[in-house]
Amino acid sequence: MSHRNKRAFTLIELLVVIAIIAILAAMLLPALSSAKRRAHATTCRNNLRQMGIASFLYTDDNEEKLPYAWGVSHNPNENNFQNLLKPFLVRKAFDAGNSTDTSDFARSIFRCPTRIFENHYRNIKKYAGSGNPWKISYGMNQYTSVNFPTAGSLPSAETAKISVVKLPTQTLLIADESFELNHPAIIFLGAHGSGRRKFYDVGFKHGRSHSSGTANIVFMDSHVGSIHKEQTNGIVMEFKSAVQNLRGR
Repeated sequence: MSHRNKRAFTLIELLVVIAIIAILAAMLLPALSSAKRRAHATTCRNNLRQMGIASFLYTDDNEEKLPYAWGVSHNPNENNFQNLLKPFLVRKAFDAGNSTDTSDFARSIFRCPTRIFENHYRNIKKYAGSGNPWKISYGMNQYTSVNFPTAGSLPSAETAKISVVKLPTQTLLIADESFELNHPAIIFLGAHGSGRRKFYDVGFKHGRSHSSGTANIVFMDSHVGSIHKEQTNGIVMEFKSAVQNLRGR
């Protein structure tokens, strides 16, 4: 019987193979991370596009009146635009739940994959027992309520009609929101706050960390755009006033 000599890898050869694999992984990981970030941004744009369409369906069923961003009560199952839009997206009542894991704020089209990995709120990494118990991904223009910005503790459920919007291609409807806000209503486009610390309502978080990345926005004509924080000058927030405020608020 003949025998074949079997040659095994030497330790040096094995280390060389491992080193080559490590180098290839190091080269590929940034590309994979970049692709993942782009996929998350694409998911957000698709979510916003669907919410824009749902908003128009809502106006058709409500005498052209826009959804309200937030207000009317302190019940989280009814005081947000997600509750108003959900019947046009999924035939099931909105359920705020009691945590991000159990909430419709973080399910389906109301969930931004990037938002889930951010702090719960500002410098608070996890819910600490006060404030909103969920991570909220998207916010609507608060100025849809007819009594905003002169509202008291709660904006009105009475909202402006879509026909009032004179610059629909420039007027913000819904946008990615910041973990610095974590609330269904967006008021400010630029930085705001007191002292040295400034905050953003809009989440400029795609591609780079907030606030150096881009934010996705669906406008009142239902088209979706992507902007940096330096590109907000032409976007309208207060669309009900006689003089359009092109710098937001």
